[in-house]
Amino acid sequence: MAFPSATALRVFDAAARLGSFKAAASALNVTPAAVSHQIRGLETHLGTGLFERSTRKVVLTSAGQRLLAATGPAFQQLEMAVEEIAGEGQKLSLTTTPAFAALWLIPRLRAFEAAHPGIVVHVDTSVRASDMRRDRSFDLAIRYGQPPEEDGLVFTETFGAYAAPAYLEASKERLFDTLIETEWQSENLPGITWQAWFEARGEELGGTAGIRRFQDEHHVINACLAGQGVALVSTVLAGDFVQRGWLVPVDPETTLKGLSYRLIIAPDRQETKKVRQFTKWLCAEMGTE
Repeated sequence: MAFPSATALRVFDAAARLGSFKAAASALNVTPAAVSHQIRGLETHLGTGLFERSTRKVVLTSAGQRLLAATGPAFQQLEMAVEEIAGEGQKLSLTTTPAFAALWLIPRLRAFEAAHPGIVVHVDTSVRASDMRRDRSFDLAIRYGQPPEEDGLVFTETFGAYAAPAYLEASKERLFDTLIETEWQSENLPGITWQAWFEARGEELGGTAGIRRFQDEHHVINACLAGQGVALVSTVLAGDFVQRGWLVPVDPETTLKGLSYRLIIAPDRQETKKVRQFTKWLCAEMGTE
């Protein structure tokens, strides 16, 4: 039997990993019809079906699963080799949350790139979980949530109260009249609220206090920087602003346990030099081993 075309195998690999002809077409920058045509031709060539098709999804047959087990590692190795040869291996792609990217990572990236000339970091911001086994767009992800049971924990934060110096000076005895906090969107995250902060302080939240809520943590910090109230924010995200003198801790002895940042590396990228260098730098910046 003649060997199938590399194009057909590549199209099959994308559709099998992503579980969708439409998603494969988008990833490969072709039409869904072209994907369907290539896969039907491959099935005809092999004399067996590779997908079970329905109106909403496609599922691999046993033959398709066997073929994916071969094409997956093969195309990963080919892509890595081509990147290295073409010089694109010095581009490091990562995905993380918008707040962590804006308030912690991006202000520090110049230092990383200066220490590692030739490596250019591309940052994608999203709150969606990334399947690093299926999505080859990223070398690694930095995600936020409950401490994981498995390895990958980078840093566990705490939450404290912060205010702009001008707000502290102007408010004085009416310091807690306006409070700012994050309105968490995920039901899986524990409540990090002003109510909990006052309980940790041994007090009750006053009925006259007004609470403003934002869905994004960087909006909470921006409102605090603008002198709109006292904000309950992550020590990780507020750190740079405190160091610059733009924010001041309010009652730093009272804190709430926060969540964790977890580093997830694509399985086939773990031993690449650029990923090892970035991981070492990130842990050093976070103060972890």
